[in-house]
Amino acid sequence: MKQILTEGITASASDWHFTVGHFPIIKVNGELHYLEDKGIITGEFMTKLAGTLLTPGQQEKLAKDREIILTYNFDKNLRFKINIFYQKSFLSATFRYIPMQIPALNQLGLPAAVKELVKLNRGLIIVSGAFGSGRTSTASSMIEEINISRKKYIITIEDPIEYIFANKNSVIEQREVGQDTKSFVDALSYFQEESGDVLFLEQLNSASIVPPVLEIARGSALVVTTMVADTCTRTLTAILDYFPAFDQERIRDLLSGALKAVVCQKLLPKIGGGIVPICEILLVNDTVRSTIASGNLNQLDNIIATSRREGMISFNQALNEAIKANLITYEEAQEHSPDSKGLGKN
Repeated sequence: MKQILTEGITASASDWHFTVGHFPIIKVNGELHYLEDKGIITGEFMTKLAGTLLTPGQQEKLAKDREIILTYNFDKNLRFKINIFYQKSFLSATFRYIPMQIPALNQLGLPAAVKELVKLNRGLIIVSGAFGSGRTSTASSMIEEINISRKKYIITIEDPIEYIFANKNSVIEQREVGQDTKSFVDALSYFQEESGDVLFLEQLNSASIVPPVLEIARGSALVVTTMVADTCTRTLTAILDYFPAFDQERIRDLLSGALKAVVCQKLLPKIGGGIVPICEILLVNDTVRSTIASGNLNQLDNIIATSRREGMISFNQALNEAIKANLITYEEAQEHSPDSKGLGKN
């Protein structure tokens, strides 16, 4: 396993897939590569692997829930986020490499507006994107930038903990659900009692945690979190969809008062090799605030597209810039555009 993982890192792999009946697979720059020299994965191998990686308690959870997500250090330089699950009654596993060094925010290739967000003292910042879009890396880099540049009391709530932070100018406490706290809701109550300055919440993904998070962000703390969504507008729509229609006005009011920005990103193959981030950015001004409060979220796409001077940018505008800079192909942009008819237009 260490040989497979090490060789993958040397090849700049982001993910490893282990499925019974197949060769091990690594993903490099979005493409899958079969490691045919490593042999076919067997059920016995997967059972031994799970037994090695999981504690007795985690093995019980896997047997009950049929899947589990954890982090694991094979040594001090090999840390992975691991998803072990069942498919066709066999165990499978996906590994995602977590660099020990948190990437610097200015090295991620993101728009300048993103770095400005970490200077805020309060409010909600959402980093969204599909699975594998790098949203957790971006959010973690924002927290690390605060850690380096400001003196703040930062608390993270994660399940599981991915990047390991070390105190710089700030003090950081990392809490893992199930190990350091019973639930996200309990950890949020603790944050409010401790009067933290900055909260990093792994994901805003349920109705139970949205109201306390919005109340914290409306108060005196900065909240950075992530969501699974493919545009800024759909990010906000997803939050409202957690709630029944009769309660959405209350949530819109909370959201309009708390939200500062949504950064939605995709990772696209770069011409010549590597990947390039493409970001859509929604910054909350008075117009955006009143639009959210009124529930007319369908107007946000137009607001984003017509507010470049304020630092906002739509996906099509970002894709067009990447095409002009010879970073991505037009065909790649077409595939990932939310509205391919708008490509080629500023």
